[in-house]
Amino acid sequence: MRIATPSKDRENTQTPQAELKLAATIVDVARELARTLPPPRGTPFFFLDSDASYDPQVLDALCERGALGKQDLALDIGSGLGGRARWLAVRAGCRVVGVDPQLPMVAAAAMLNRRARMEDQVRFQVGRAECLPWRDRVFTRVWLVDVSYDTALADTYAEALRVLRPGGHLAMQCPLSSYVRPDALLDALRGVGFVDVEAYEGIFSDLPQACRSARDRLRVALQFKLHEAAVWERLEKREHGHVRLVVYARRPA
Repeated sequence: MRIATPSKDRENTQTPQAELKLAATIVDVARELARTLPPPRGTPFFFLDSDASYDPQVLDALCERGALGKQDLALDIGSGLGGRARWLAVRAGCRVVGVDPQLPMVAAAAMLNRRARMEDQVRFQVGRAECLPWRDRVFTRVWLVDVSYDTALADTYAEALRVLRPGGHLAMQCPLSSYVRPDALLDALRGVGFVDVEAYEGIFSDLPQACRSARDRLRVALQFKLHEAAVWERLEKREHGHVRLVVYARRPA
C-alpha cells in the first residue's frame, strides 16, 4: 500500500533553521546515549521527538480497537516532530502519515525520519486538523493524541470521519483537566456520525529512565543554543496530566 498523497500540496521551500537544528541535536544526543543505553522499542531517538511526558507504551491502548497491520494506513493528527508516528509504525507494522500545521515541525520530522531510515513507512505533511488535505475515505485509522484545547474539535472530528474508510477507527487521548468535559467530547463525536463511541480514564506512568536521561542530556546540549532551546521549551509547555481520557470511535461500515 502506498502512503497517501494529499489532494492539495501545502508545503513550500522555506528553511526552518531552529527546528532543523533542534532535530540535529536530538540525533546527536540519541546517538551518544545509545552507545551505553539502548532506546525503548519504537523510540530510536529516546522519545525526544515527542513532547509527551509519559511512557510511550501508554500508546498501546490506542491500538486496542481494530487490528492494525501492514495493510493499514494510519493518520496521526498533530504529529509534531514525528515520534508518535514512528512509534506506531514500529509497533503495528502499518504505514503512517503525520499531519501538522507548522511547516518547521514537518521539515524537522522529515529530517528525523531520514535519520531513522523510515521514509518508506512514515511520511509527514503540512495541514490543519480542521481542514485535512486528503480526499475522502483514505485511512483505516486516525489518531488524535494530546490535542490542544484551542483546536476546533467539532471540525476536527468531522474531518477525521471524512478521511476514514467505512468501518475505520478513531483513537483519541487527552489529559483530563477542568477544560475537558468527557460527555461533551463523546456527544460531539456522535454528532458528526461516529458510532461505538466509548471512553475510559487511565493513569499513565512516567517516561522510562532511558528517556528521562535523554531529555536531561538534550537540555544540557541546548543550553547555549538559544533558538533551538526556545523551540524545545515551546514543545514542553503543553499541558500534561497523569490522568487521561482514552476515547474510541468508529466510522459506520
